[in-house]
Amino acid sequence: MQKYYRYPKTNAWNMMLGMNLWGTVYNLIFMFGYPQASGYQAIQFCKTNPEAAWDILYYCLCGAIGQNFIFFTISRFGSLTNTTITTTRKFVSIVVSSLLSGNPLSRKQWGSVAMVFTGLSYQIYLKRMKKAKIIKKKKKFF
Repeated sequence: MQKYYRYPKTNAWNMMLGMNLWGTVYNLIFMFGYPQASGYQAIQFCKTNPEAAWDILYYCLCGAIGQNFIFFTISRFGSLTNTTITTTRKFVSIVVSSLLSGNPLSRKQWGSVAMVFTGLSYQIYLKRMKKAKIIKKKKKFF
C-alpha cells in the first residue's frame, strides 16, 4: 500500500513518537480541558512536593526505555521472544514478591504458572522446528 501513497516509510520509532504525541494531546485535554479537571491540582502538588515531580520524571524515563526495549525486541527477535521475556519477568516478579511478603502461592496458582510456561515452551519448540525445516529445505535445494 505504501507505494501508492507519497508518505515516507515509517519505522518503529516513528510509530512510537506518534502514539506518544497523541497520548500526550489526549491527556492534556483530559487533565486541563474542562473546569473540574485535576491537572491544575497535580501541578500544584508537584510544586509543593518537588521530590514527587522527580519521581514522575524517572517513571516517564523508565517507560520510554521500556518502550524502546519492547520495539527493539519485537523487530529484532520477534513477538514470541518478547512474550517470553515479559512473561518470565512477570513470573519472577510474582515469585519474588510472594517470597518477600511471605504470601505463598496456592496449588492453583502454581498450576497456572506451569500451564503458561508449558504453552510458551511449546510455542518456542514449534518455532525452532519450523526454522529447522526451512534450513533443511534450503540445504536440499542447493
